[in-house]
Amino acid sequence: MPAVSEGRPTIRDVAERAGVSKSLVSLVLRNSPKVSEERRALVRAAIDEMGYEMNLAARSLATRDNKTVGVLVSDLHNPWAFDVADAARNVLEDADHTVLFSAASSSRTGAVDTSTLQAYRDLRVSGLLVVGSVPDTQPLHHAAGGGPVVFAGGGPDIENADVVRSDDASGIEMVVDHLVEQGHRRIAHLGGQGGSAARERESGYRAAMHRHGLDAEILVYPATYSTESGYTAAQSALDTTHRPTALVCVNDLAALGAMTAADEVNYDVAITGYDNIAIVSMPRLSLTTVDPDSQTLGVLGARTLLRRVTDKEPEEGFFHDAIPPHLVVRDSSRHGMG
Repeated sequence: MPAVSEGRPTIRDVAERAGVSKSLVSLVLRNSPKVSEERRALVRAAIDEMGYEMNLAARSLATRDNKTVGVLVSDLHNPWAFDVADAARNVLEDADHTVLFSAASSSRTGAVDTSTLQAYRDLRVSGLLVVGSVPDTQPLHHAAGGGPVVFAGGGPDIENADVVRSDDASGIEMVVDHLVEQGHRRIAHLGGQGGSAARERESGYRAAMHRHGLDAEILVYPATYSTESGYTAAQSALDTTHRPTALVCVNDLAALGAMTAADEVNYDVAITGYDNIAIVSMPRLSLTTVDPDSQTLGVLGARTLLRRVTDKEPEEGFFHDAIPPHLVVRDSSRHGMG
């Protein structure tokens, strides 16, 4: 019987046990159709007998075309990001790719996590899918090592990458139009911070207010995508003698924070969000929000990455697609006019 290497078995050990070449074992591991069923069975039997497990790092070092992709999630506290990532994962795994998930930013500094990016570079991932906005996109291209980088979410100002995103400005304009139809004029926006998508949403708010002749009522209280930030911004908005009757929040989490702030001062105000995460449909919250079609964002982002990874003759230019969102009206926007 051939000698087995100390430690975990290698491809060489499997090849010797099965009486075949290392290259044939590699073909079997990649499910290549070039291998006969008889020889495939021999290799599979040796793999099972020896308990061989593929070394992902070794395979990655051998080639960038390793059917391994990275998925970076911008905010681990935001359910929207996981809705998009989960939809993308299904598409990538159905295409027989290994998916490596990680946070895009450090929880301590908020900056892009360079250690994670270096790990992706060391593993020579075939490409990266980035879900949401990140403060700096340049390190992502370095991590991909020349491979494709695709953004699912984020704003229109991302360069040198394919982008599939919600039409954020249009979504917020729908919200303002709805509130004006309800009779509101003193409509404030909590947002503008946290990346290009937030800036687009603020732009949509300003454009809609201008279109309705409400330039004098434009008020923006800085907020990011967190509950805490929405709470703080709402406190500022409601700590005035000329309180707004409606708060248009940058996302659902900020809206939940704004609801808490309004409850604490017992003030009746219309509140809206963006993302339509699952929890906001609960009757106790019943948040009016914008649905960005997270499923489609994830699916199209993954398909775009797969096309870039497998295309031997890459298309010229980059693909930018804005998915039309739709307004979901619930009870939270029916307040503030009593």
